[in-house]
Amino acid sequence: MRKITTTILILTSLACFSQTSLSFQHLGNATFQNNLINPSLIPKGRFFLGLPVLSGVHFNVNNKFNYNEGFTVESTRTLIDVPKIIGNLQRQNMLTTKVEVNLLHLGYKLKSGALLSFVANERVEADFLYPKEMVEYVFTKGNSQFLNKDVKISKIGLRATHFREFGLGIAAPINDQLTVGLRGKFLVGFANASLPGGTSAVLKTNGEAFQIDAEWKKAILRTSGFDIYDDTEGDLGSHLVMNGNTGFAIDIGGTYKLNRYYTITGSVVDLGFINWKENIKNYSLADTSFNYSGVNLEDLDDIEQTLEDSLFSKFETTDTFDPYKSWLPVTAYGSWIYHYSPKTDFYVSAGTRLVQRHIKMMYGAGITQKFGKAFTGSISVTKLPQQFFNVGAAFVVKGGPVQMYMAADQVINFSVPDAKAIDFRFGMSFAFGNRPEKEVESGLSRAPINGARGIDTNVFLGKKVKTKKRDGIYSIIKRQKRRELKNKRTKRDGDVDKKSLNGRSGKKNTGAE
Repeated sequence: MRKITTTILILTSLACFSQTSLSFQHLGNATFQNNLINPSLIPKGRFFLGLPVLSGVHFNVNNKFNYNEGFTVESTRTLIDVPKIIGNLQRQNMLTTKVEVNLLHLGYKLKSGALLSFVANERVEADFLYPKEMVEYVFTKGNSQFLNKDVKISKIGLRATHFREFGLGIAAPINDQLTVGLRGKFLVGFANASLPGGTSAVLKTNGEAFQIDAEWKKAILRTSGFDIYDDTEGDLGSHLVMNGNTGFAIDIGGTYKLNRYYTITGSVVDLGFINWKENIKNYSLADTSFNYSGVNLEDLDDIEQTLEDSLFSKFETTDTFDPYKSWLPVTAYGSWIYHYSPKTDFYVSAGTRLVQRHIKMMYGAGITQKFGKAFTGSISVTKLPQQFFNVGAAFVVKGGPVQMYMAADQVINFSVPDAKAIDFRFGMSFAFGNRPEKEVESGLSRAPINGARGIDTNVFLGKKVKTKKRDGIYSIIKRQKRRELKNKRTKRDGDVDKKSLNGRSGKKNTGAE
């Protein structure tokens, strides 16, 4: 059990230097990587290539307290400051960590405009959800404030997973307004620790003797792959290439242009599961209750056996080796976009993440600006779960086929010891065949309408005009000046010049005289 706990901490620490960046989402289709958030986004270009690691790394952590609120330095020692931690907790808390590395991506755009893609990503994720009362009861000395009170500990969640995904996707324009995207993903799991859900406990400290009555239900910890990580079983190298822990997931997305001014986008990603079949070891506590009244310290020579008989025996676990299924945390995004001009967009976005039946929301609003053909940047105000408002930024720089991007959801007065949430991603990839598209300005709004024709583009008789308003399929424009019609006739076969005719007739008359 100690090995399991240690490995969970390792997985968490790997990710904690890493919810997903809304600032990056506000770049729209500026990079191929935005397609991973919304499969319907089609970047500009014909062929796309991302190399291992270089093409994208994403780090994320979200916690309720920061380093300075959890630790205190005294001379040469660093101490855990429990009262300060408890003071910063809310009723329900979470620690979310994530790291994602792009191993490879390929994309090709067909002549029809549809995008075919392949992606491979390495992902390590961990989520721990816990109530404030649990921390108070465990770490508050004497539990005096809980005397003769029931402390109900529920809504506890834990999942830590290391897995790899391979995805095949397609994004296709259905018509001039709607584009949809779908990606199917094959998953390979390497390590997992999770609670199946529904774990609960009731604790009560009775009387002056501080006797503890405890009751718990559905206390099960499921694990897979930890013995291989500890080098006590199997071969880690072959396990990380391929194994029997497999699953499937899908990503879906859509983009709908309401008109030239507004666009809405939405996506649902990581809708899937992993079946864990190899290196399984599950630890379960039977549903039970017990009373703990302390130990007799008069006989200190056998204190270890005394604790074993009086306390540790209450927590004996039953080991099982049954396969199980774990679901990925489903994430959904949505954006309302106002196209102010061909180079300026305003975004209002929201996202949600479902973690073991717990919904966590995030919100954001921002502006995206293009500076020429080489630089696109966005500034956003974001509200992540259990955090205050932050200012984020993202940009992409293009030079030839090379695209470099970077995004962060906290850029003002950032300090690692004071940060409760960090979301940072960067990468470089290649887009070939990126030909600029001709844009037509659109009257009151200067948003581009690519490839559009007719009066809907504010063109009347071949001349650009300003639209006053729209009524259904009709566009109301100002009264136009009368245009002079130039009546030019050209000679055709059989036509006779009047002057020539008159001249000929005159000669004949003169000759007759």
